[in-house]
Amino acid sequence: MAKPLVGICLPDKGNFFAYLFIKWNLKIQGASCVRLRPSKNNIDFKRLDGLILSGGNDIDPTLYGANKDAHNTELDKKRDAFELEIIDKAYKEELPILGICRGAQLINIYFEGNLYAKILDLDEYLIHQNSIFPIKEAKVKKNTDLHSAVKEDEIVINSIHNQAINKVGKDLEVSSKHESIIESVEKKDYPFLLALQWHPEYLVYLKEHRNIFKKFVKACIDYKS
Repeated sequence: MAKPLVGICLPDKGNFFAYLFIKWNLKIQGASCVRLRPSKNNIDFKRLDGLILSGGNDIDPTLYGANKDAHNTELDKKRDAFELEIIDKAYKEELPILGICRGAQLINIYFEGNLYAKILDLDEYLIHQNSIFPIKEAKVKKNTDLHSAVKEDEIVINSIHNQAINKVGKDLEVSSKHESIIESVEKKDYPFLLALQWHPEYLVYLKEHRNIFKKFVKACIDYKS
């Protein structure tokens, strides 16, 4: 059987290292990939066996009812619109979906959830650090797809984000948290839909994070067959 083909959503410019690390993780698990960009939307969607939404800039706050100026980075409205359309296509085809950081937030918005536009809106006394290396722990809920992948009740994670999930989207379940921050959500009545606030691609040296990609690729193989 040919390798499963995963589409990776990326901006028109940037995210090169994130792409390389995601590609590396997929290769380890026996999958190939293709880049999906807003200006190069010419992929035959029926070729895909899975979808990954990578990280990047803050999401347009007007998409979830916040003040239009409530953001920390430049916006990429073209990418927002493109990826919401891609999520819709993938969801209707029951394609396995993995959201990373911004991608997780966009999935939550697609399911009618919203965000804290600035993470200090969650708690003004919150000490929030950003690093690609593991700097905090997340408690993982049992009987979730995440728990079945990492096989741990608690995992170390990194943190590279300015926004965070507030209201959880319709029919999504929180599967991990760090203190008051929602670190992942997933959909139970779906083959595989996991949205992670952290960046597992940079933690390839830790088995539990490799196992997330392993479970995702297994779902892609099942979809392909």
